Amino acid sequence: MKTNIRKKVLAEVQKTIREHKMLKNVKKLIIAFSSGPDSVCLLDVLSTLYSKKLQLYLVYVNHGLRPQKFLRKEENLMRKYALKYNCMCRIIPIKVKKKKTGLEAAAREKRYITLLRYMKQINAQGIALGHNSDDVVETFFMNLVRGSGARGLKSIPPVRLPFIRPLINLKKADILKYIRAKKLRYSFDETNRMLGYRRNLLRHKVIPEFIKINPDIHETIKREIEILKQDDEFLEKQAKKAYVNAATKSINHISLDINKILRYNPAVRNRALMHVIKDLRGTLNGFESKHFDAILSLKDKESGKKINLPKGVYCQREYDNIIIGIARPPRQVRIPVDFTGNLFVSGNFKVRTRIVSKYDLKRFKANCEAFDLGEIEPPLFIRNARAGDYIETKIGRKKLKKIYHEHRIPLHKRKELMMLCDRKGILWIFGFARAFRGFINKKTNKILVVDFEYTA
Repeated sequence: MKTNIRKKVLAEVQKTIREHKMLKNVKKLIIAFSSGPDSVCLLDVLSTLYSKKLQLYLVYVNHGLRPQKFLRKEENLMRKYALKYNCMCRIIPIKVKKKKTGLEAAAREKRYITLLRYMKQINAQGIALGHNSDDVVETFFMNLVRGSGARGLKSIPPVRLPFIRPLINLKKADILKYIRAKKLRYSFDETNRMLGYRRNLLRHKVIPEFIKINPDIHETIKREIEILKQDDEFLEKQAKKAYVNAATKSINHISLDINKILRYNPAVRNRALMHVIKDLRGTLNGFESKHFDAILSLKDKESGKKINLPKGVYCQREYDNIIIGIARPPRQVRIPVDFTGNLFVSGNFKVRTRIVSKYDLKRFKANCEAFDLGEIEPPLFIRNARAGDYIETKIGRKKLKKIYHEHRIPLHKRKELMMLCDRKGILWIFGFARAFRGFINKKTNKILVVDFEYTA
């Protein structure tokens, strides 16, 4: 019996590694080691199969979320295993702050970041995680409850480089049998029994009921995941086309053309939105189907309607577009301007000034203005908009808000607009409107010429 379970586990892991080419070009491999049954099994199996090919590093990430006596016990057990299998080991303490996505998700995110950082530090080529078939089933149901869509229901992938999961096709029961057969010690995390955690509730209460209905639930869900994977790959190709067609990228936001994105099937639209979020934030963690529904709901709202999403992402309806961006605190800009002909470059704009005696108004360009130097009041400076701003026109003062509406300037671009000012106020809102003063005439001796250009 003991020999059978050993052969079964070793054969299954080796098959999984070969099928997914997990160890291709890998010489140094980190094992995320918790001292629990999964990581102990992972260490023993990899050492048994590949000790001559791999240099293994055990990394214990201490979240500091449980009593120290348990953490010390796990750390000491890891050290013993490092000696037994002739591995390097490292304990890395981290601090985890609870986020809206929950403490468990925050801990996982911080743990992965820590592992990646250490991998670069030692020039390793991969990180092995101890997820098994039971974890796949649990994550499937977790994502089902969250409403994560087909992408979430694909659950845990065997490979998401540099992370690999050699035990992904093993049931927890087989892992425990293997450990007992080899008389390997492991620690038990007492929080895994606490039903206050959603995953534990699924593990101990919900999934056992499904197993009663279908004892082969692991294989059933595995087949379902394969079907979803094929469907998702097809829809993903369509989504990329939709994204390229409907989206326009800028530095801090992405603009979606409402009319273009609505031409696509809802499944394709949602995936295109996932591309937007991933481009902005680098991850979809914390985003669910309800968030993508909320984004598309802006198509029925008036221009200016804004909603906030997780991780500092905002969405805003702006005329025929939906703007999706990262909320950033407004920056106050005030740059002095001289008349030496120097080029001023700041952020996403550049300005050049010069003084001439003659200027041909017939050669007027939209990005250039000329002022009678004697009719304006230096010092000059460039700044962005402020509350209460107005510009002098032929018929009196006009608030900037009215200028914005007249030129249909999107809300997200209003913060980026720059203007040339003197002591009396705004001379020129670059590219849109100039004040009704400082015009050149036949008596003008010195002319200030200002060229302006947005670089992004």
